[in-house]
Amino acid sequence: MTVNAALRLMAGTVVLISLVLGTYLSHNWFYLTGFVGLNLLQSAFTGWCPAITIFKKLGLKQDSCNITGMSVNQAVHILAGSIILGTVIAVMIFNVNIMLFIITGIVGASLIQSAFTGWCPGMTIARLLGCKEAV
Repeated sequence: MTVNAALRLMAGTVVLISLVLGTYLSHNWFYLTGFVGLNLLQSAFTGWCPAITIFKKLGLKQDSCNITGMSVNQAVHILAGSIILGTVIAVMIFNVNIMLFIITGIVGASLIQSAFTGWCPGMTIARLLGCKEAV
């Protein structure tokens, strides 16, 4: 498993768990969901998040970035992070119906499955937009 796959697995898992906890325990857990979205966004631009450091120390392989332009992984982080953060802001700040989190749950599940299969709809969108695969 690569660092990016592990990051998607962890992000998707935390998103789904925080959605469940936010639904059944306290809406404050939705802030953790938003934090995951924010971290995905910033990691797309900086190439760093706390989990990446841990995964590297665990010996997971880092994708090489010998490409010009945006990689598929960066684009997926931007897409997923934007959707997650956007839904959290809509529900928590603008009082949009909590059912909007169904979209967030789908994104979280997609991140988890992409860690194992190497494919998700966001990757297809990224490729169609011209993003390149990191090797």
